[in-house]
Amino acid sequence: MKIAIISDTHDNTSNIQAVRRAILAEGVDAIIHCGDLTDASVLGYFGDFQLYYTFGNCDLSGIVRDELHLQGDRIQAGHELSLNLDGKRVYLTHGHIDGYLEKAIASDEYDYIFHGHTHRFVDELSGKTRIINPGALGGKKVDTRSFAVLDLESGLLTRVCEPFDIRQ
Repeated sequence: MKIAIISDTHDNTSNIQAVRRAILAEGVDAIIHCGDLTDASVLGYFGDFQLYYTFGNCDLSGIVRDELHLQGDRIQAGHELSLNLDGKRVYLTHGHIDGYLEKAIASDEYDYIFHGHTHRFVDELSGKTRIINPGALGGKKVDTRSFAVLDLESGLLTRVCEPFDIRQ
């Protein structure tokens, strides 16, 4: 199973469209979005995919939450999600709520933990847990714009940076 991991899109529709084209070409099975969509109107760009979404600090208006819940079974959303994907234990959160990320890492019960919020790419190990922040697609630019594609079977992670062409 291939998943795209994105975060902090902050309504950047040009980057969202470019990422959509890249993940369609790559044959991604699902999208994990680690928060800060900020505007529900861009949800249509993810309509072909199973979407796992965690609410970010810029999604507090309730409009994003309301729209996500109207999308039906193709979207699972919450402040944190604990999933079993392709036999892997996966946890995701945005990273802005004190204690969520730290508690998940300390639990040592997950194969993968995905988060956003810092707008910085991270790929590191803590015990047996691989912690990944795909970077940001919008908002304040503190690092190169990026997202990631992870093959859960092989563990191969590809960081994809602007201009978002996976086959570079």
